[in-house]
Amino acid sequence: MKRLLSVVTGMLVTSLSFAQEKRGAFEITGSVAGKENGHVYLRYGNGFYIEDSTSIKNGTFTFTGMLSEPVIATISGDGDEGIDFYLDPGKVQVKVNSPIFKEGAITGSASQEEYAELLAARARVQQAQAPLFQAYDDASKQYLAAIQARKTDTELRTLKAKADAAKALLQPLYEESRAASYSFFRTHPESYVTAAELRKFTTFMKADTLRQYISKLAPWLQTSVYGKELTDILAKIQNGSPGSRAQLFSQPDINGKPTGLMDFKGKYLLLDFWGSWCLPCRKNNAHLKSLYAMYKDKGFEILGIADNDGKPDEWKKAVTKDGVGAWHHILRGLDTQKFKEDGKPQPGDIYSMYGIHAVPTQLLIDPNGVIIARYGSGGEEYEQLDTKLAEIF
Repeated sequence: MKRLLSVVTGMLVTSLSFAQEKRGAFEITGSVAGKENGHVYLRYGNGFYIEDSTSIKNGTFTFTGMLSEPVIATISGDGDEGIDFYLDPGKVQVKVNSPIFKEGAITGSASQEEYAELLAARARVQQAQAPLFQAYDDASKQYLAAIQARKTDTELRTLKAKADAAKALLQPLYEESRAASYSFFRTHPESYVTAAELRKFTTFMKADTLRQYISKLAPWLQTSVYGKELTDILAKIQNGSPGSRAQLFSQPDINGKPTGLMDFKGKYLLLDFWGSWCLPCRKNNAHLKSLYAMYKDKGFEILGIADNDGKPDEWKKAVTKDGVGAWHHILRGLDTQKFKEDGKPQPGDIYSMYGIHAVPTQLLIDPNGVIIARYGSGGEEYEQLDTKLAEIF
């Protein structure tokens, strides 16, 4: 018993010591070639941000501060957008060989070195993606413009085929890039970069997959700011996953009439999360119109929930242009100004309520108020919606 206690105590001390290494003072020393004076600005944090500035003296500068854990930081000069990096406690060096900080080099931060490793793993794929993404973006815009101009079906089919072909070329590269990131996450469970970057991939994950990644993070990472954020994201994705009861909400519709989930009780309801600025969403509207015409008299309804709280006029114009006013439309309920200030989830935000982190995403709710399918972010492929509705009706 004594020996077992000793082993457990030793493990606890080791764990605490490891966690303590992640907090403490930092010192950033830097040099800027060709710039003897001026100012340097530092912004750092992970939810709560600190902004600092210092003067350049003879081409050098220094920052000092305290960290409770590694953070994401940005360092910049006068009129310069700066360079983003991971800042650890300890001594960090910044070397800028030109007046442009974005071209600077960061050394001395273990987290930043790990991030550089991740970027290197994705570099080849991202380079190959760039021209293909431009081609897809151009084709999508042409198709959307044709829809709004009410071009013939033949013209629309041709443009849609062009956009689909461009997307098909991109898809394997997207998957390869994600695979490189997932490999990094699996092999670096004690890296702060894993917890921070994993948040960007939750849009592609189902609840079970995200849960597995979180469980494999080092204990100190699970209780870090970003570890807790991942746990919160998981809980919300579960709220918007099949088998969960749909969360109640109410928002003024496009005409100012209060509209909520209870208004559709007894019907199959598709929550369509979209935005006027989202090209795939706008393309999808044409298909939703055909589905609505096919099933509306059989107990099927659609409620569009737009990510346009900051620009409601563009939302209203998009509904009119796309000809989707036949079903109900509301905004997500986000206070955009407050979100810009603190970046925190808001109780009245329907997207946060259902764990929606990307659009388009759709949830299908049965007449009893239970989510029976999720499409897009964290769910099945969009094409599966057609199959599901055909099975139901």
